[in-house]
Amino acid sequence: MPTSDTNCGPGRIFVPRWVQLALLPALVIIVWFALGALQQVLFIFFVAAFIALVLNPLVHLLERARVPRFLCVTLVYVAFLALLVAVVLLVWPPFVEQMNALVDAIPGTADDARGGIQRLQEISDRYGLGIEVDQEIRDLAATISERIPAAGRDIVGVGAEVVRQITIAIIVIVVSIYMLLDGRRIGRFIAGHFPTHSQADGEEYVGRAQGAVVDYVKAQLLLSAVLGTSVGLAMWLLGVTGVFPNGSKYALFFGIWAGVMEALPYLGPVLAAIPPTFVALFESPAAALWVIVVFVFIQEVEGHILVPVIMGGRFRVHPLIVIFAILAGGEIHGIMGMLLAIPLIPLVKETIVFLRPRVSFEGWCFAVRGAVGDTLEQGSAAGPASRPPAPTAKPEG
Repeated sequence: MPTSDTNCGPGRIFVPRWVQLALLPALVIIVWFALGALQQVLFIFFVAAFIALVLNPLVHLLERARVPRFLCVTLVYVAFLALLVAVVLLVWPPFVEQMNALVDAIPGTADDARGGIQRLQEISDRYGLGIEVDQEIRDLAATISERIPAAGRDIVGVGAEVVRQITIAIIVIVVSIYMLLDGRRIGRFIAGHFPTHSQADGEEYVGRAQGAVVDYVKAQLLLSAVLGTSVGLAMWLLGVTGVFPNGSKYALFFGIWAGVMEALPYLGPVLAAIPPTFVALFESPAAALWVIVVFVFIQEVEGHILVPVIMGGRFRVHPLIVIFAILAGGEIHGIMGMLLAIPLIPLVKETIVFLRPRVSFEGWCFAVRGAVGDTLEQGSAAGPASRPPAPTAKPEG
């Protein structure tokens, strides 16, 4: 009877049939319920691990200069927080100012678009749609301009949410600091308990996993900066040339929005184009068309030049997998979940590439062939006595 080789030495992971049939489905169910029950805890530790992975190369760089690890972690974190605060102080005030100005200008912009509204009303009347376009647009503009500031009216709710988010941020920082301080010990533990029973494999995997996340973050930050700057300059040029007057007025807002949305592959470019197109549409259909043309051109340059140069082929993943990860991350933890789900893709891809030559599954064909072989062997051993008597020929006449 054919048998499978179950001898699994160092450097190999052998998964028998019973594990495939019972343990793996049970593990999937446990992970699914854990994601639901421990959602906030897992999110905090994932963010902390993500920050630790990104900052760990800088800590290693300082350690090479014979600086104690505790001091390395302190210096890196102080520099990281200082850079974060500087970016927020430089970018956030003008961003909020332009966003508030844009929200306040929506009703006035709608009033200025009388010609376009009149044409839309004529179309509605011609086809008997029964829609009062003017009133609908006024109501929509008033709703948008009132809803955004209304978020600050519930002082108690906003205060509680702010305290909660600050608490989560502090916990994330503390956990990530502990992860950085014990980085070597965690790496040795993973290497020493790697499923292949090979410490070299564990060390290689830790290095590749960290490299995948760090390289992706660096590439994505560079791509977001280039795209955000390109969109901001393009909107400013459309405003200066008179094609889209409000483009130069809100160029910073449009650029920052596009840079942040670029972190969501495939969906981000569409979301980035919505605010400027919406504002341009109130000015004139021609302005909106120019905005769409500019965004299509920028995305073509990004897809054919920037992404291959900056990202390369290492982070290429099927669009359906990316969209699934974005939607799953949003379902688990909102916008932050969507943004943090993307770096998981190169990590999972690197894990699969690393484990593929090291994992072997016991084939089910051996079980089927073995069962058939046993049946045939039993039939042969029984001999002619166990076989049904052959039909006798009926005598003629």
